[in-house]
Amino acid sequence: MSAHLHSPAASAPPAPAMAGPDAAFDRWLRQELSRLYDSALSEPVPPELLRLLEEGEKPR
Repeated sequence: MSAHLHSPAASAPPAPAMAGPDAAFDRWLRQELSRLYDSALSEPVPPELLRLLEEGEKPR
């Protein structure tokens, strides 16, 4: 029997709103990460990476 492994964080819903300094830090961190990486996430996937992903899907 094969176990399906995946990251729980990848499928987890967003964290509920917190109160206090932790919530302020969480909000700041999300904003800064978005500011830094949103442009990279909108870039197309390089063809070389797509090729590698497609090769990994083929049965051996």
